[in-house]
Amino acid sequence: MDHAGRSTPYTLYRNRISRHGCGKLCRGRAPRRPLTVSPVDPVNRQAIKSSLAAATIAAGLVFSPPAPAYYFEGYYVPVCLISPMKDDQVYTPAGLGVVTSRAGFRIHPITGRGDFHNGVDLGAKLNDKVYELLDGIVVRVGYRGNLGVAVEVYHPYPNIRTIVGHLNAYTVKPGMWVRRGQVIGFAGSTGRSTGVHVHYTVIKQDTNQYVEPMQYLLQVPQYVIALKTARAKAIVAHNSAAFKKKHDQDKESNEEDLPVSDKEGTPPKANGN
Repeated sequence: MDHAGRSTPYTLYRNRISRHGCGKLCRGRAPRRPLTVSPVDPVNRQAIKSSLAAATIAAGLVFSPPAPAYYFEGYYVPVCLISPMKDDQVYTPAGLGVVTSRAGFRIHPITGRGDFHNGVDLGAKLNDKVYELLDGIVVRVGYRGNLGVAVEVYHPYPNIRTIVGHLNAYTVKPGMWVRRGQVIGFAGSTGRSTGVHVHYTVIKQDTNQYVEPMQYLLQVPQYVIALKTARAKAIVAHNSAAFKKKHDQDKESNEEDLPVSDKEGTPPKANGN
C-alpha cells in the first residue's frame, strides 16, 4: 500500500525490493530486466488454491500405488477346461512354472521378519490358468485370509490335501470331483501378496503335517501310474468314505485354518496310503 492506502506493485531485484509510490528505494544496483508482480486479489487467490488442490489430487491418482487386493474375494467362472498331461511328466499348478520362493523359513517380503513359509510360490501372470495335478474332491473354495482366494482339494490317494492360493478367480465349488489337468482357477494377487503368483501348499490328511511341495510334485507321476491299479482304487474308495465322515460340510470360515506346526513331513510312497 502507498501512503494513500492504494495497492502498488513491487519490483523484484534479485534479493531486494523497490517499492514504488512511497519514495523509498532499495539499496544496490537493479538488474536490467526486473520482474514485476501485481498483488493478488481474493478471487484470484481462491482460484489458485482450487487449481493447486486439483493438481495434488491428480498427481495422487497417477503416482500412488494401486489399492491392495487383500480383501478381494474373487469370482466364480463356470467353465470346465481340461488340459492333457503326460503321466510321467512333472508339472506344477502353474504348468511348468518357475519357483520364486521355496517352502521353509525365510525373511517375509512384506513384514521383513523371519517367517515359516508353508508352501511354495510359483511365478505366473494375471489370470494364468491354474491346474489340478491329481484326481480329488474339492473341499473348500473362497477367501482365506492371508492366502487370499484359495481352492483346497482332497486327494484320497495318497491321502493328501493341496491348496492353491492368491487366485483371482476359481472354476470349481465344494463337493465337485476334479481330474488331473483340470483348470481350477486363475492366478492373481489376492490376500497378503507382493504380486501375481500362485501359492501351493501340501498337507498330509492323517497327521495334519505340511509336506515339502517340491518333493510331492516329484512324486505325483508315480501316484498317477499307481492310480491305475486295483489296490490304489480300493484305497481311494476307503479314504473317500473315511474323509466324508470326518469332514464337516457346513464349516465356513474366512481364516486360513491351516496347521500351526512348522515341521514338514515327507510325501507318502506311491504304493502306500
